[in-house]
Amino acid sequence: MNQPIQDNTRKQIRNILAFIAAVLFLAILKISSGFIIPIVVAFFVFVLVNPILAKLDQLKVPRIISTIFVMLLVLVVFILFVYVFFLMVNMLIQPDGIPAYVSRIQNFDRYASSFIAPYIDEDPETFTILGFLNIDWYGVLMASLTSISGKFISILSDVLLVYVYLLFIILERQTIFPKLLEALPRGKAQRAGQLVSRMNRQMSKYLELKVIISVATGVLFYFVSVIAGLDFALVWGVLAMILNFIPTIGSIVSTAGTIMMAFIQFAPDWSHVIYISLLMIAIEMVLGNIIDPRLQGVQLNISPLVILISLAVWGYIWGLAGMFLAVPLTSIIQIISANIPSLKPIAIMLSEGADYRKRFYSKRKKARFHQETRSESHDNLPDDSK
Repeated sequence: MNQPIQDNTRKQIRNILAFIAAVLFLAILKISSGFIIPIVVAFFVFVLVNPILAKLDQLKVPRIISTIFVMLLVLVVFILFVYVFFLMVNMLIQPDGIPAYVSRIQNFDRYASSFIAPYIDEDPETFTILGFLNIDWYGVLMASLTSISGKFISILSDVLLVYVYLLFIILERQTIFPKLLEALPRGKAQRAGQLVSRMNRQMSKYLELKVIISVATGVLFYFVSVIAGLDFALVWGVLAMILNFIPTIGSIVSTAGTIMMAFIQFAPDWSHVIYISLLMIAIEMVLGNIIDPRLQGVQLNISPLVILISLAVWGYIWGLAGMFLAVPLTSIIQIISANIPSLKPIAIMLSEGADYRKRFYSKRKKARFHQETRSESHDNLPDDSK
């Protein structure tokens, strides 16, 4: 009699302990972010270059040569990225960069404020949006950019740390599965191997396509900016490429930034502003909503709401790096949960739910049909049998 109650109590205790363990684990990730982030980034870079290593292995290229080739390739990409990034920052802090736009931004602020003031009962002659917000935007922005430029050694050391971790991961790649098979019981080892292979396959495809789409977005933003005469074309191209790794929010920020720049630079030439706005929005719509989903297919079956929540959670834990890593990390959690029976409800809640929705409405339709059939049969019975 008491057994069901005891089982229910144990289940509730396990759930509470699991929740506490998850919170503690996230707290540890936040506290040790400086140590863990380079390792996680190195892991995802490895997942990105692993198909190249696998192809070189198929071609019977010696392991040392394939490792040197991939590490040189990654080094070139790292150096190119760091160079372009700091070139962009230095471009903005030069006298012909942001400082040259102070008066234009103030004029645009007064122009926009004149339309908003009547709706909030403010004097159009004295009211300004920037004054109302009471933010020293110029000081904050220049201080941030100067701080980034001054952290060159720190950023370079982080990149070097990621590079060293990546080298050791590549050197260990051929011993991971043998050690896994030896360390775990036969059944669990096989299941763990399948799980790792699935994660590697899914993350590799996602990261490859994301890099291709992001680079294409950055190149298109750059060339459209150059053709349209929009200032700081390199900045918009680099930002569009980087922010495209942050789902939804990144695309909105990069597109809004170029449109705002068009307003500041060309207003009141509205035809030029509309022209640039339509082109930038079209790039994001075509690449983000048509090409990217078609290439990805159903590879990442994650709910859009879950993606936004994961951006907030991982952004809080690891800052900007967490927002870049949010989707792949959430996908890994979903894959692991789907292969562990006790965690399967988590995988279901993280999924997009299209299959479950079809199944749910199909069951409702069948239940409604059976109910209507029984009702009609009952109505057709003689009165004395009802």
